[in-house]
Amino acid sequence: MISRRNILAGAAATVAAATVDAVPATAAPASGQVQAQTQRGNLRVTAPTVEYVRHPLGLDAQRPRLSWPLAADKPGMRQSAYQIRVATTPSGLSHPDVWDSGKVTSGESVLVPYGGPGLKARTRYFWSVRVWDADGRVCDWSAPSWWETGLMDAGQWTADWISAPASLTDAPSLEGSSWIWFPEGDPAGSVPAATRWFRRTADLLDGITAATLAITVDNVYAVSVNGVEVARTDLDTDNENWRRPAVIDVLDWIRAGENVLAVSAANATQGPAGVIAVLTVRTASGEEKTVTDASWKATDKEPPVGWRGLGFDDGDWPAAKVAAVWGGGPWGRVVPVSYAVTQLRHEFRLPRKKVSRARLYATALGLYEAHLNGSRVGRDQLAPGWTDYRTRVQYQTYDVTTFLRPGANAIGAYLASGWYAGNVGMFGPRQYGEHPALLAELEVEYADGTSERITSGTDWRAPPGRSSPPIS
Repeated sequence: MISRRNILAGAAATVAAATVDAVPATAAPASGQVQAQTQRGNLRVTAPTVEYVRHPLGLDAQRPRLSWPLAADKPGMRQSAYQIRVATTPSGLSHPDVWDSGKVTSGESVLVPYGGPGLKARTRYFWSVRVWDADGRVCDWSAPSWWETGLMDAGQWTADWISAPASLTDAPSLEGSSWIWFPEGDPAGSVPAATRWFRRTADLLDGITAATLAITVDNVYAVSVNGVEVARTDLDTDNENWRRPAVIDVLDWIRAGENVLAVSAANATQGPAGVIAVLTVRTASGEEKTVTDASWKATDKEPPVGWRGLGFDDGDWPAAKVAAVWGGGPWGRVVPVSYAVTQLRHEFRLPRKKVSRARLYATALGLYEAHLNGSRVGRDQLAPGWTDYRTRVQYQTYDVTTFLRPGANAIGAYLASGWYAGNVGMFGPRQYGEHPALLAELEVEYADGTSERITSGTDWRAPPGRSSPPIS
């Protein structure tokens, strides 16, 4: 499948070639030469394309459409006929082994369907075209161009869909935490419109590999970790931000030993008010959680500078009041949604043989970015693009011949929720599924005629926490 960006780029190149080359030259080297060209006025084929692309890689169309912009040395020239030849080698175009259209009387030169026998998967096809003008004069054959087919059929895939473990992709659960507020009135019912301040000290173990904070406040908040503000919200017109708990990566601000979580929370209008949060920290020995409960401290008087950091004395602050456990009160079961980017990686070895061709076929339920031996593969952004994942998933084909080396190699990908498990406009998240997945197949052909495949499967790995790019 060709990406939309490449299609548009190819179409732009086609239009540019047709427009520029069709304009008579303004700088003429010799009047006699210009006069001869004007009298001749032969048509010329420039920049032929297949499905709008100059050299499409991984095309799945059984009847791809061919186009050839035309140029001439004087205005008013038109095509009266064309002939297309297709072969499996450039040199074979003089006696094509795939298809010869013969001379076709037609002025069509845009999106002319290929009319030869069925195309084979994973095959490069070379083609050339010539045209006749209105006076029956034939132009030279265009320079050989090509397109390459992809897998052509879903049954050609031998790779498996893979995902990172749910513990790396799912948002931390708020279960076990409680809605808390300053001890005044009934926070689950009605308390004044005002700002309150909250603190919690947490002692954490060594060897932290990941740390996330899930939090929401009815109505708005600013939250800090060890004196550094990591997130804040502003009032919506409907004051409904609390329905969308945030998930914040706080690994950069968490440390072994004593840590401080600090929240300033504002109740915008008189009514229910509450803070609910969970800090989830992963280490080599397991997972540790710090939740909102009565162990937090709260105050109704604005604290002095420094209250968010270590060393501040909150001994005279009263304990926070539990308004309701998660799932209770007027708030119900608010659920955080994570948009974490995960990494998948696989090491493999290649023999000491010359690689003649290598293709990476890849796609994702979600978004992906592939890497080979520390280098990014391709230029696509937000691949594979949004489709109705219940019906189809597009895939990309990459020429990675120069990326490979004898001996040790590594392939990997960044994988994100995208439109598959992430947010889809006003419809919200998880419209198609909950866990993003990757499908990748690396096919390597050697000069001696042998080949092998490296496919996504259970032998791939996902790192347990944030790290440097996984593919070098």
